[in-house]
Amino acid sequence: MAVSYANRGMSFEHLIERTNQQYFMKGIATIQKVATPWKVIRKGKQIVSAFPEKKSTVDFIGIYNGRAIAFDAKSTRERTRFPLSNIEDHQFKFLKRWQDNGGISFILVEFAKKNEVYILSLSELEKWLRKANEGGRKSVPYEWFIMNCELVKSKNGILLDYLGVIEKCKS
Repeated sequence: MAVSYANRGMSFEHLIERTNQQYFMKGIATIQKVATPWKVIRKGKQIVSAFPEKKSTVDFIGIYNGRAIAFDAKSTRERTRFPLSNIEDHQFKFLKRWQDNGGISFILVEFAKKNEVYILSLSELEKWLRKANEGGRKSVPYEWFIMNCELVKSKNGILLDYLGVIEKCKS
């Protein structure tokens, strides 16, 4: 199991934010949530509407081991698959450009009903997106994650030690 039962009620992004605070406090990395810019429409002092001003890039950016890091966090309530429609084109393009310029890029995928989190590499995501665009599957099977991706667990006092998994993947 990736996350302890004690953390089950915590939203996925909140769990990542807490993890990032732990990384920061331990001097491991500085990674922050990217705020989405909002346009607020007011009538006098009353807010009547609010909407995203523009498409956000990705959920998190920062620095780890001297390298820029950017990733998006995606959660699915599906038990047997991860829908590729969860990845927006502008997010993939941003992560690809980030990686092409020497940064670390990936997607953290949470299977909420299974209480499991996996790291999906950008190269694997690109293969799945290419196949989908050519008429193939529009989702990644859960079983594929089990066989091909690293399960992210709590480790060394870190709630969701995804950076530990990145290090493991590099070796």
